[in-house]
Amino acid sequence: MRYLGAIVVRGLLLVVLWGALSGWSLDYALYGVASVLLTLAVSLKLSPPSGHAPSPMRSLTLAGWFMGQAVVGGVDVAKRAVARTPDIDPAVLNADLVLPPGPAAELALLLMNLMPGTMVQHVAQDRRSVELHTLSEDLDPVEQWMSLQRRVAAAARVDTPVE
Repeated sequence: MRYLGAIVVRGLLLVVLWGALSGWSLDYALYGVASVLLTLAVSLKLSPPSGHAPSPMRSLTLAGWFMGQAVVGGVDVAKRAVARTPDIDPAVLNADLVLPPGPAAELALLLMNLMPGTMVQHVAQDRRSVELHTLSEDLDPVEQWMSLQRRVAAAARVDTPVE
């Protein structure tokens, strides 16, 4: 049943994408059918459906939170950079990686690296911790990382020990 649902949802999304790109031209319908079927097959092979479908509302909440953090962080970094004496005190901090290996953990790592002022510079070999490089400890990067992991876990419907 999971595969059928994935085929329907992904197939519809791919048809809409093809239609948007081609202008729904029937002249290219054969190419569209072939492209959609091939892309659908590759999608299912590379990312088989799991038992946990992401939560749409929590995914939107995560996206909104991330955009807000990016704006606030960007303004903060800009202020620090243009100050007469730059207000930076670089540090490397260790933080727990509580998400299990997989797409949710990879998404959290990616999003953290897109947030201004802090980045994941190293993931421990056992994947239980990360090193965060930050412009300043007063940005509270460890709390930001934990909050990001909580939000990604909620959106992806992944159980973690994050409180």
